[in-house]
Amino acid sequence: MKRTAASTSGRLPGRGRAVSRETAIAMAIAILAVILRLVFVFSLRDTPFFLGHFSDSQLYMQLAARIREGGITEAYFMSPLYPYLIAAVAALTGNPELWVRILQALFGGITAFLTYRIGRQLFSGEGGLLAAVCIAAYAPALFYDGLLLIESLQTMLVVAHLFVLLRAMTSDAMRNWVVAGALLGLAVVTRATVIVFLPTLIVVWLFQRGARRPASRRMLSYVVAALLMLVPTALHNAATEGVFMPVTASFGFNLYAGNNPSATGLYALPEEAIDVRSDPNGRRWVEGRTGRSLDAAEVSAFWRDRALAWMGTDPGAALALFVRKIVLYFHPDEIDQLGLSLRFYTGEYGPIIGIPASAFPVFLLLAGAGLGLAWQERRGGWVLPAFLVVAVLTTAVFFVSGRLRLPILPILFLYAAHAAVEIVRRIRAGNGRTLAIPVLAGAAIPALLLIAQPTVRQGFEQEYLRLGQFAFDRGDYAHAETRFRASLAEQETLDGIVNLGNALAAQRRVEEAAAQYRTAIDRDSTFALAWFNFGNLRMQTGSPRYAYGYWKRAIECNPHLAGARRNLGLLLLQAGRLDEAARELEEYLRLETDAARRTEIADDLARVRQLLRDAPPG
Repeated sequence: MKRTAASTSGRLPGRGRAVSRETAIAMAIAILAVILRLVFVFSLRDTPFFLGHFSDSQLYMQLAARIREGGITEAYFMSPLYPYLIAAVAALTGNPELWVRILQALFGGITAFLTYRIGRQLFSGEGGLLAAVCIAAYAPALFYDGLLLIESLQTMLVVAHLFVLLRAMTSDAMRNWVVAGALLGLAVVTRATVIVFLPTLIVVWLFQRGARRPASRRMLSYVVAALLMLVPTALHNAATEGVFMPVTASFGFNLYAGNNPSATGLYALPEEAIDVRSDPNGRRWVEGRTGRSLDAAEVSAFWRDRALAWMGTDPGAALALFVRKIVLYFHPDEIDQLGLSLRFYTGEYGPIIGIPASAFPVFLLLAGAGLGLAWQERRGGWVLPAFLVVAVLTTAVFFVSGRLRLPILPILFLYAAHAAVEIVRRIRAGNGRTLAIPVLAGAAIPALLLIAQPTVRQGFEQEYLRLGQFAFDRGDYAHAETRFRASLAEQETLDGIVNLGNALAAQRRVEEAAAQYRTAIDRDSTFALAWFNFGNLRMQTGSPRYAYGYWKRAIECNPHLAGARRNLGLLLLQAGRLDEAARELEEYLRLETDAARRTEIADDLARVRQLLRDAPPG
């Protein structure tokens, strides 16, 4: 007899004790997920990366600090829900670096438990438990749940949304449709590309017929609940910059980052001279190119138009790149996105306790087999496959990395677990011959994806650069030099060259430092940080006239470089050029976001203004 999926109620006659025992096992797996994540968090605590933020984590922490200091005064560029979460945890605990990670460990446990519940509803209790074990113990999941990135929150929201949506489609209760829509909206506020699932669901609903099609008012409640979650971000963007952007202003920037003549499918800065730490959407760079002030929508449109222009000029290359990104999405390695890679972490600090990342190809092949078996059995429905397809395609529109696929890992594990359970069951029942066609057909596409994988260079230049910066900040300049040289040995970057110059300058190796700044300027004469730091070196060695010229050049290259404005203003103050000093210091205060630094320069500016008032006429 053909088996049916277990009821979600847990109260089937004669199965109460079994379901209770199964649920207890699932809760134990969820606790295991939390424990494994906490073990990783406390091992990470012994590394510089625990407090030394980088890439997106640095931007999230900066946004959280701004939220606590008074709010974000421009349209959101990064998805805002996560920074607000960090700000709330910081307000409650004073230690967001630890407590946000602990909270994310709990997110991992919730994700594991809900994965079990989905598997139990769609396939079997055994498959749900096995999938929960996979998400609980998979090393990349532990790794990303321990970093200050949105993936932990995003994965939990996605799985919770799918769980409640599947319940809504089964029970048809209005409250489930509303909650599912709200969870989808929160997932969109965490990563905007998830919004594509909403029209996908509506299209499928329009083509459904009969009893399976939810009533119009239930579908409407789902849509309205999802869209209502976007109202606060849309209102914020309209109020601060007068632009209509439902979530973030990052669309154009990210589109061009993944679609340009030199794009490889992975994330890369659209222009190397952009400093994403102070200019995350490249606004200042674009304003310098266009010669006018732009709002967030105009900046996004600038990058979008560049991407579309390239696609229109060379559609064959654009299509080939899109296909390449789909293939890379399933790369067996955890490809990094300018931050801290799993491979670097385990090589530098030791393995993570759990299922190793090298098991991904096995999971992928089993997931394909599970999809084939589910298709043969007409089990599992269309919601999980639809979300999987939407996630892959929307990611491939932009760029791919290992962490961007974390939210779909529970789906892959559910199908992989179903394959493992069903293969064992049929073999034991003597029906092994019924496995060949669905298993081979389902696994064929994952096999092709693995075979077709292009060679991807994964260097550690960014990790060594971050370690060098951490060492520099704590005054260990010799160690910083070693790390910067290691970064340059991986790949020469302008940041690496200038940072090496800074480490050499801090050790009073003046000529060596100057040589590094000249190298950076030779590579790109518009790289403002090279001119700025070269000016600092000249000032330290008693050449203020050279410093003045270099700082002026840095400001020409990047009018928004706050440090150059500050140094130039103080130099002009020393020279008695009070009007010019006041203008530079005023501009510095407009650009600087750090409250402590602003206070110090505000005092200097007040002194300059007093001197100007006291100066005799003429």
